[in-house]
Amino acid sequence: KRCMFGTIESWLIYNLTGGKNGGLHMTDISNASRYMLMDIKTGKWDPTICKELGIPMECLPEIRSNAEVYGKVKGYGSLNGIPIAGALGDQHAALLGQGCLEVGKSKNTYGTGCFMLLNTGAQAVQSSSGLLTTIGFKLGANAQTNYALEGSVACAGRTVQWLRDNMGLIDSAAEVETLAKSVENTGGVTIVPAFSGLFAPYWRE
Repeated sequence: KRCMFGTIESWLIYNLTGGKNGGLHMTDISNASRYMLMDIKTGKWDPTICKELGIPMECLPEIRSNAEVYGKVKGYGSLNGIPIAGALGDQHAALLGQGCLEVGKSKNTYGTGCFMLLNTGAQAVQSSSGLLTTIGFKLGANAQTNYALEGSVACAGRTVQWLRDNMGLIDSAAEVETLAKSVENTGGVTIVPAFSGLFAPYWRE
């Protein structure tokens, strides 16, 4: 192979399991779902999409579940032999970490952006309200794939950073809370931080 594609966990696992000396070229199903090359119903790379985009499927990593022993650390001294047994995308990990294991359970997390994921279980539910259908998690090679609906806001903490670094309206992020508490309401003013376009439910640049 002249090229091997992958996201950050692919690179880390490849290097931790030997790199050029037999390292694993793989990704987990949650990260694979973000490539826009995977059929989320089969959990496999979609040959039609890959062909249309001119992406050789042999360059793509093997798709594995989120919880199984992928391999063992190799080439790192005292760490050698430690099993590598899990990988999850950030929002999928938050869904699992917040304990949303049952259908109907959801999480909201707030950082650079805001992300809501709702566990829909074995059903890949199509939203009528502008949410995305995505992988939730798959906890084992032979386990059921859990799906989710996702709503995203691109800029949350990033907006506070913009107020501080670009506009100079505050000196520190903590001042935002103090200022918000100093007034009864917004006086009808709404800020829509669309620096990267509008995400859910509009999906516009």
